[in-house]
Amino acid sequence: MTTKGWGIAAGAWSVLAVLFLGVTVWAGALGLVRLGLAGDEVQVRLSQCRLESSRSGSHVECSGRLVGDVSMNTVTVRYDGKRGDVVPAARTPWGTFEVVDKSFTSWGTAVLYPLLPLVAAAVTSYFALRSGRRGKRQTAPSAS
Repeated sequence: MTTKGWGIAAGAWSVLAVLFLGVTVWAGALGLVRLGLAGDEVQVRLSQCRLESSRSGSHVECSGRLVGDVSMNTVTVRYDGKRGDVVPAARTPWGTFEVVDKSFTSWGTAVLYPLLPLVAAAVTSYFALRSGRRGKRQTAPSAS
């Protein structure tokens, strides 16, 4: 491969590493919100629930009003509940609401899920550095 080819490979690996780091940050933020450690925790009284279907599967989506809020705004959460249930929810940094779940399984998921893209970012960073070094080695003057 030419020096330019190694440079392009290093750049591509670097872009992948940055994308994986972004996914890591997103997964970490979402995990903190779902555990109730970030975001404003509120109570939502569900007024209606319906089954939503898409190509990736189906889920139950419920809507309701915030308990104690005088505005007529409704919020939507993914929750398998029924009308009249009051569930804890927290606002994500991007403006939606997620149901708060502090169970052992949720803690495990919140900790382990961000580790997958973090490992992928580390691997792609390694390949970016390796490709960059190979490109530099080819441009170094020979001792002959």
